[in-house]
Amino acid sequence: MRRIYILIAVLTLTSFSISCKNQQGSELLLEVEALDKSYENLFVFYANLYDSGTGGFYDSPEKKTPPRIESTCRVISRIDDNGLINTVPEPIKKKWVEFLHSFQDSVTGFYDDPNEHRNIDMRRGRALSYVKGAFKRLAASTKYPYPKIKGNKDVEEDGLIHLKSVENFNHWMDTLGWEDNPWRAGGTLSTQGNVIASLDGTLQEQIVEAMFDFLAENQNKNGFWGGGSLYVQLSGAFKVSSLYRFYEREMPNANQILKSTLKCIREEECRNSTWVRNPLNLLAVVKPYVMISEKEKKDIIKISIENVLRFSRNDGGFSNSLKDEFGTTDGCSQAIITRNALRDWVGLEPLNLPNTDSFLLTLQSN
Repeated sequence: MRRIYILIAVLTLTSFSISCKNQQGSELLLEVEALDKSYENLFVFYANLYDSGTGGFYDSPEKKTPPRIESTCRVISRIDDNGLINTVPEPIKKKWVEFLHSFQDSVTGFYDDPNEHRNIDMRRGRALSYVKGAFKRLAASTKYPYPKIKGNKDVEEDGLIHLKSVENFNHWMDTLGWEDNPWRAGGTLSTQGNVIASLDGTLQEQIVEAMFDFLAENQNKNGFWGGGSLYVQLSGAFKVSSLYRFYEREMPNANQILKSTLKCIREEECRNSTWVRNPLNLLAVVKPYVMISEKEKKDIIKISIENVLRFSRNDGGFSNSLKDEFGTTDGCSQAIITRNALRDWVGLEPLNLPNTDSFLLTLQSN
């Protein structure tokens, strides 16, 4: 009889535990779905950034700089993700392509935007990645061939000396300033994926191996790289994680990355819109190799929702930083990526954003 009572008690507790988990799951799902209210005017915000004269998009309503490669490609990507690319008239899409063509160097094949103030290694790598992605979505072609780096070590090509040999590349990685700013260092390194793909086969393989050897040797005990605040280290690790994903390799010390990510989002203030999405995308890379508890999952979702809403602005967009009054294409991209990542965490499809009917009308009126 005593065994029966114990069994009943165990079954009752188990049933109660499952019920609580289901209730928690439903609450989280509703909170993620409720996020969409803050995205209702986002595509009108995008349309209002379009400059029909150049065919490009401004980065924000402030229009401090001319339309840029990155802001234009971000909007194209988000439009396509939301299933709107085929609703845009061909003459408008042709102007987008011509705008991007205007930045390509006929000799090197690289795209160089004078409005970008990053170092040449990061600027070129980012621009090449952005444009390749946009042209794929638009079913468009480059005006000139994509870059092909010459194998001759004696031929100096502007900004490409680090890719002439493994020795050069190792030295270059050492000089990226990991201790000062691993976010910038990891970002500069991560942009080299498309550039490395321009190398001849043998040198390309050697440089890829040198890169992963360097990362393995220089990883911190906490799973991140370099110095600085936890969010800066985490953001550097997120940038680095794109290389592991790109080359389909398992990120080392996944459990330490999980622990450090949780510590960061629980204890540090999120002051940049990219700091909302970076933890989610970093965890997506290590998720197959770690066990994440229900408590941890709940914290990740709730903290991410709270953080992304802090960047929502009255103009319909999302800002880059807490102090910014206006939305930006980058802030909006981070917000959309965050939304879709959160939907994935609670088992929802990354459905299209609501209220996009006015997008095309607003776009055509500019």
